[in-house]
Amino acid sequence: MSNRAKIKISVLQIVFIAFLGITTLSLKASSAMLDSARWVSKIDSIKLAYQQIEYEGPYALSFYTALSAYPELNDVNIQFRQRNIKTTMQCRPKTFSVLRKPAKRKFVMVFNQNRGVPINELSFNARVGLFAHEIAHVLDYLQMTSGQTIGLGFRYISEKGQIALEHEIDRMVIWKGFGHQILQYAKEVLRNSSITDDYRQRRSHVYLKPSEIKQLISIVENNPSNVNR
Repeated sequence: MSNRAKIKISVLQIVFIAFLGITTLSLKASSAMLDSARWVSKIDSIKLAYQQIEYEGPYALSFYTALSAYPELNDVNIQFRQRNIKTTMQCRPKTFSVLRKPAKRKFVMVFNQNRGVPINELSFNARVGLFAHEIAHVLDYLQMTSGQTIGLGFRYISEKGQIALEHEIDRMVIWKGFGHQILQYAKEVLRNSSITDDYRQRRSHVYLKPSEIKQLISIVENNPSNVNR
């Protein structure tokens, strides 16, 4: 391909991305580390696009930055709670909502009160990675029937089921363009002195390891069309 043709393609890509409005980074750059200051000006536009979701907590910028990669969820209702759970954060259908059709379901994102990783100790990019992972669970649930969702709950009881699901969700996040963010989260979990060794070992065992995340990031960045937004 000639240099002139390459320049034409680059210009077209820039124009297309600028037209999208919310996501102004290139597909390849969308996988890179994010500057929180550049996302502050976008947050109001993102909120307008997701009016069924109202989160005004201390991590709103991280949450809405992650949410912006999931246009499939602009009509989904997500509520927020604080409870004692076994992990840092959990996003799932509300109990009786499982029996509804996917489009009618409501979801709850639960923040752990006492266990897991202290979210306030995470960097902006690590928090985006954490939220992007939990939001990906919502997208996954929307693709399931009630029976499949209930079946997933039973499979998740086993370690094998947990690993299969969480690896799938991590891959989904990377394909959404937030590979560097979940990589940053994984790194910060491993070196955070506030969490227990048991939690650190579980995190390392159940989710993708940093080396595995890097391999998938390389695949996405070598072919930006792989980014699924």
